[in-house]
Amino acid sequence: MSDRDMVDLRTSPITVEQLHSYLQSKQWYEDGKIRSVATVWHRSNDEDAEILVPYPSAKDYQPRLRQALSLLAIYEERSFSDILQDVRRLFTNVISVRVIHDDTSDGTIPISDGVLLIAKAKELLFAAAQSVYAKRRQFTGRAPQEANDYLETLLLGQTEVGSYVVNVIAPVQAIASGDASTAEAVPLAGAITLNLVTGLEALEKASNEYVEQGDLRAFDTAVLAGASSNMCDALLGFSGEKHHRTFEITVTGPPGPMFESEPKKFAFDSRHVEVLEKVADYYKEDYVLLQRRLTGYITKLSRPRDEISGSITIDSTLGDVERKVRVDLSGDDYHMAVLAHDNRKLVRVEGDVHIKSKSAQLLNPVNFGVIEIEDLF
Repeated sequence: MSDRDMVDLRTSPITVEQLHSYLQSKQWYEDGKIRSVATVWHRSNDEDAEILVPYPSAKDYQPRLRQALSLLAIYEERSFSDILQDVRRLFTNVISVRVIHDDTSDGTIPISDGVLLIAKAKELLFAAAQSVYAKRRQFTGRAPQEANDYLETLLLGQTEVGSYVVNVIAPVQAIASGDASTAEAVPLAGAITLNLVTGLEALEKASNEYVEQGDLRAFDTAVLAGASSNMCDALLGFSGEKHHRTFEITVTGPPGPMFESEPKKFAFDSRHVEVLEKVADYYKEDYVLLQRRLTGYITKLSRPRDEISGSITIDSTLGDVERKVRVDLSGDDYHMAVLAHDNRKLVRVEGDVHIKSKSAQLLNPVNFGVIEIEDLF
């Protein structure tokens, strides 16, 4: 057994109950005791296989526990770390964030990005916790106390070499939800992990739709699955301050409806990071729609004194939403707009639309003109 395996066990402890449950799931059974030192376990289909599981009160508890896990690894012909991970899964959820880049290949990372990575891992779980209680595009203000309490149960596991990996461990049975209908009658930590997985899956699906169709509205339904601008901002933080690194998120948990077989894995390359930047702004209602043609009536005119240029407000429809869009026009176009407003005529103009929560503005407007009745037919 390597020194690395010993560190993994020391920094990511397991309980005797977890090991007992794991042995039972693998057809081992308890077959006796050695005083107050250990229990004896044999395999149902191999009576010669034997493992001693120490009591926590045993003086040599840690070495004996490592020995038991090492024997399990030999019997199952798997690595010590794989066995340890599976045992840990029995009563915990583990969220692993792996950062992949040339500057992390030796298991190190620039300190500023390392601090950011841990902070964003916490924010990711917090975003998932908040959306258990309400589905919103963006969370602001005070969070439910249960969500704050959940954060206090999180543990930071051992990092791994071969890129840079941070493991966040969430005890499944740490807090029970007071509202069974909200958490679907499962412990709150389990509901939050499920919400994290469904949110990431929804973002993944919507990203594929967006790449094909170019319409940010594909991300509207992801909100109902737990996605939010807070979740997107946390994910962006994993790519570093410059948003230049690839990363993976792996979510593992106790066997059950969420994790009947393999852990859930989500990969984000540079293309996904670019989309996440747009989605985060979209959820905050601060984004740009490229190359749009607006049509509508002018509802407001504004021009500084002694100036020939000014701005207008057009009532137009963007997608399925009616918006009042501000457009800055040069002198000749503004004069044309005044006449169109006075005569209640439709106008059209092209450009990129900058959408905010309470306003919209057309950037770099071109081809402003009046729509005559004959143009509509």
